[in-house]
Amino acid sequence: MDKDKNKQTEKETNESINSLYSNNNLEKHKTKSSEMNQLKDHAEGQKYIKEMHELADKNEFKNNIIVLGLFMVIAAIVVFSILMNTSFMKSKTDVVTKKTTTESTAANDAKSITSQEKIYGYLDVEANRTSTLKKAIALNKGTKTGVTVYLLSEILRSNDIAIPVDTSTVKQLVTDLTSMDWKKNTDLTKLQKGDICFTTDVSGKPGVPSHAYVFMGWLEDGKTQYANVCDGQIQEYNNILHKRNLSISVDEIDKFSFFLRK
Repeated sequence: MDKDKNKQTEKETNESINSLYSNNNLEKHKTKSSEMNQLKDHAEGQKYIKEMHELADKNEFKNNIIVLGLFMVIAAIVVFSILMNTSFMKSKTDVVTKKTTTESTAANDAKSITSQEKIYGYLDVEANRTSTLKKAIALNKGTKTGVTVYLLSEILRSNDIAIPVDTSTVKQLVTDLTSMDWKKNTDLTKLQKGDICFTTDVSGKPGVPSHAYVFMGWLEDGKTQYANVCDGQIQEYNNILHKRNLSISVDEIDKFSFFLRK
């Protein structure tokens, strides 16, 4: 009996020890598993956090790109608008400047070219002298005698000076010009090429010059005796352009008295 009892006690003791050992292992296993789970959860958490940071960085970069793109588009629009406005204003300014310059130049040209300069330039061309003489002879009923006033009148009309077609005498020519505010000047030294000149009066007829001609320049610079003139004395000189003594009367050629100028 005692022997069986001892065996029973020993068995219970062994079972208790095994149970304790088994419980300890279980606790250790649970603890180890818990630690492993915690490590695993921590690693996954770190990975998640890292992924979230990367995603945030990507979103921030994307937003920065979008903002930069919008800024560049706006800047391009502003620059384009400035360039277009500048170009438009420049073109408009250029047009206004060009128009003003053209008008100013035309006005200056009109002011700078005097009547006598136009007349001289016109008569300096032989073709003009020839055609004007033909018209003057036609107005004088086909004769070369006494054609001077017709010739001078035609020269003036060809240079936009409104001399009536029926003007046929020197006195009429003086009246026509003075009525258009042409001024008389008796200073021989003030003559300019293209001036309309008149001689002394016909004997016994005060205020009636005996002859008229266009002054075409002095024969010698600095000397006021002989000059080139243009008139209708083609029968005497075979040319409407010839030299004449202006300072004295010689051989029935009356000297210079005055000129008329606008």
